[in-house]
Amino acid sequence: MEFFELLKYIILGIIQGATEPLPVSSSGHLRIVSYFFGLDVPDLHFEIFVNGASLVAVFIIYRKDLIELAAGAINYVRKPKEYDKEPFRFTLLLILGTIPAVIGGLFLYDFIGGELTHIRNVGFALLITGVALWLIRNLRGHKKEPQITVFDTIIIGLAQTLALAPGISRSGATIVAALARKIEPETALKFSFFLSIPVSIGSLVFDLRRIYEAITTPGMVAYYIVAFTVALIVSIFAIKLLINMVTRGKLLYFAIYCFVMAGILIISQMI
Repeated sequence: MEFFELLKYIILGIIQGATEPLPVSSSGHLRIVSYFFGLDVPDLHFEIFVNGASLVAVFIIYRKDLIELAAGAINYVRKPKEYDKEPFRFTLLLILGTIPAVIGGLFLYDFIGGELTHIRNVGFALLITGVALWLIRNLRGHKKEPQITVFDTIIIGLAQTLALAPGISRSGATIVAALARKIEPETALKFSFFLSIPVSIGSLVFDLRRIYEAITTPGMVAYYIVAFTVALIVSIFAIKLLINMVTRGKLLYFAIYCFVMAGILIISQMI
């Protein structure tokens, strides 16, 4: 492996791993690094592949909750009269919330990887993310899992669809929507991360052929593995940081960061 090429994929792994869970947009930051530092960022398939590292991080951190949810849903399907319905209902809500993003991704794949990647558009998208985070910075809802409604789920699912645009944070959009629907911070976080699971898996499956072709390109497999591993480690720390920040009501800091980055990008296009 060439040193500078290896360093590039380590940097890309750090950026993806840190910014995917945090409400600052990983796809937007990959475009920013490419624009300002001339770093050659691979196509959308690379982002989807490395995003799988953040998916694994979610499984690691929420493994107990996910196992309990899956077991509860399966037990209810097997013996509905003997087990609580809530895990099954929560699973159905996650599926429902995924549908808008799946439809949007299928129909807008080329547009997302094309026009929306322009640095000016990324700047305006980050501005929108910052405004949304600013507006809900002091909200402290009360709804727990059993109180989440179908309408709440649809709103959060539509918010996740907006995050297909680089600069609109997926975690930020879903957490903002959940908090705006009066869902308590801890539950909003869990719902947001659980909602990312089917979308991430679906994206990996949908783009599997392109990912395979990229990885099997001579000399590339090691770089992809390095980027994935780095992203996984960084994602674990990023998720824990976000949990801490959200539960303490500190989303304001992410809003300020988005405002600063948006300002830099928009002004750079005016000079």
